[in-house]
Parts: sequence; C-alpha cells; structure tokens
Amino acid sequence: MAALGALGLLAVLVALAAAFDLGPFDAGGTSLTRAEFTAKGDQACERAHDQFAELQKNPPNSAEGAVTLTQNLIEISENELSQIRALDAPPEVQPALDRYLRAREQGIALLKQGLEAAQDKDARAYARAQAEIAAGQVRRLKLAEAVGFSQCSVVQSGTAGQ
Repeated sequence: MAALGALGLLAVLVALAAAFDLGPFDAGGTSLTRAEFTAKGDQACERAHDQFAELQKNPPNSAEGAVTLTQNLIEISENELSQIRALDAPPEVQPALDRYLRAREQGIALLKQGLEAAQDKDARAYARAQAEIAAGQVRRLKLAEAVGFSQCSVVQSGTAGQ
C-alpha cells in the first residue's frame, strides 16, 4: 500500500514539474542550436515549397481559379510561418529571424491583397500584388540567408518564392 502511495505522490510531482516547467521539463534555456534551428526551419520551408509547386502545376485560367490558388498559397505560407515561429530559436539568430519573419508577413499581406483583387475580378490589382511579391523576393532571400536558412524564400521553378 505504501508503494502505491509513493507512486501516486511521484506522479503528482512529475505532473507539477511539467506544469510549471521545472526540472527536465523546463522549457526555458532549451533553445535549439543554430544548426538544429536552421535544419528544422529549412524542413518547414522545403515542405511548403513542395506544396507550392504542386499547386502551381496548373496555373489558374480564371478569377475563380486565382482565388482558390491564392487562398491555398496564403494557407501554406501562414502554416510555414507558424512552424518557423514555433521553433525555439537560439538567441543569436533572433534579431535576424525577427527581420525575416516581418518580411514574410509583408509577403503574406501582399498575397491577401492579390486574393482581394482576384475576388473582385480586378486583374490589374492582382498582377500588381504578384509583381510586388516578386519585387521583394531578393530581400526575403537575403534575410533568410542571414538567419542561416538555405531553403527558405528560395525560388524554385513554379513557386511564388514566399
């Protein structure tokens, strides 16, 4: 009976330690190394590139098609951004990462402008948003490289290079 009581107490202590981030459950100070962080970030970007490429195999030939494509691109981009944000970046990359993430948010905002234009069947505004996304591509790539990423914001054939 005493052994069951001790096991119960141990279970409670483990649960409390996990709940309060104590001991081996301490989330603070467990940031990834730079190599681990960039590898995981690059994996997220590579998955997104693959999804982009798959979607863009058949370019839209109507406003409705542009709406659907752009909605999907926004979803993929936001998911990729969330995955990168969820990684526990080491402190030494945080300033560069913050700059890169802001640039990515701006790219997503432009995708959303393009979506609005497609929904309004405004081909000129849609093309303008696409041109602005393309114009910011080199900047996003350089910011990604400053973080240490090799797969993020890289233009692959058939992708928007988000």
